Amino acid sequence: MTSSKPNEIALTSPWILWAMLCIFLNLEIGGGFYGSTLCLAWILGLWTINDLRNRGAKTGLALLVIILVTALGAAGLLWNSSKELRVYEELGKVLLLILGTLSLKELPKRVYQSLVFWIPIGLAGIAVLTFLSGNGNEYDPLRFSIPSMGSSNSTAYGIVIGLLMAHFSWENTQSHLKKIAIVTVGSVLLVALIATLSRGGVLQYLLGFLAFTNRKKLFLFGIFCTILGVFLWVPNILELLATFSRLIDFQELQGNARVSIWTNLVGELLASPWHLMVGFGPGSIWVRQVNAFAAMQNSAHSLYVEVFYSFGVIGGSIFLWWLWRTSQRILQSPASDSWRRLRFGLLITVVAGSLLDSYLLSAQLLWLSCLTLAILENQRIHDPETIEF
Repeated sequence: MTSSKPNEIALTSPWILWAMLCIFLNLEIGGGFYGSTLCLAWILGLWTINDLRNRGAKTGLALLVIILVTALGAAGLLWNSSKELRVYEELGKVLLLILGTLSLKELPKRVYQSLVFWIPIGLAGIAVLTFLSGNGNEYDPLRFSIPSMGSSNSTAYGIVIGLLMAHFSWENTQSHLKKIAIVTVGSVLLVALIATLSRGGVLQYLLGFLAFTNRKKLFLFGIFCTILGVFLWVPNILELLATFSRLIDFQELQGNARVSIWTNLVGELLASPWHLMVGFGPGSIWVRQVNAFAAMQNSAHSLYVEVFYSFGVIGGSIFLWWLWRTSQRILQSPASDSWRRLRFGLLITVVAGSLLDSYLLSAQLLWLSCLTLAILENQRIHDPETIEF
């Protein structure tokens, strides 16, 4: 039995307001905290209070997670001689990501439906406001970014999630007016994604949409025709792309230093059996890129490498096991359910994005990462229910 309209509005409105606050009031507070961090902490607090009224079983699980993650992080910090530790900030983000996911993963299906519909609208709105205000080049003069979402690459990550949500909403509404609105929102987000000039963001979107759509052959054929058309109209496209790629690499990492960073970090792990097992602890990455004259980096520029470096084989194995388990659960869900396709698209986006950077742990987008993981974790989301937006 579906809820009456007043009850439905009462259920979804606070969550829509919460999402809009995370998007539009995500101002930096200091110490690595943002407006969305406080919003996420507020939800976590309410979840804890509500659970304590019901014997506190979930709160007990949360405390166990805090103890285990903290203990593993502390073990890694033993015999860590680094002087540039950011333990509290990085450990806090890991704990917030896990606990925030736990607090959001059992929301009613109708709340997820509303959030999936309204979040792309909010992201498109903040993108337009950023462009009109002239602040879209705050991080990089050549690339578009939304300051409250971080760098151009982080902005692209958030936009890709919004685009997948918009595709899902468009397929699950019969209202022509809402379809027009979703197409408009999707167009704005697609332009914003292109303006970020994020190669990783474009790759995440293509792979995520390929996992989401039922028209995979048509989509691949369209990509092939587009690439063929570009090569025919712009014969020197490879040279132009190579020049563009070198320019972006130089701006981001003073040369394509990701492989160098990964090699250095993995080499440090392999040099110590203890740290190979438990890592060096969260916030301990401090590596020089490329050469002695390049800037120091406090990011592995890959979530996989960052998790292995921070929490060793133990933490990395748990992370990979979670990805495998989640993929199996999604593949075992009803093939005809559109939620399965959205979850699979989001999972592929997370998997692909984690190869290139630690987007899931981006402080500005931690709320969106928690919601994304909550959708992946929620097993009741496939239960039969009206899905009309």
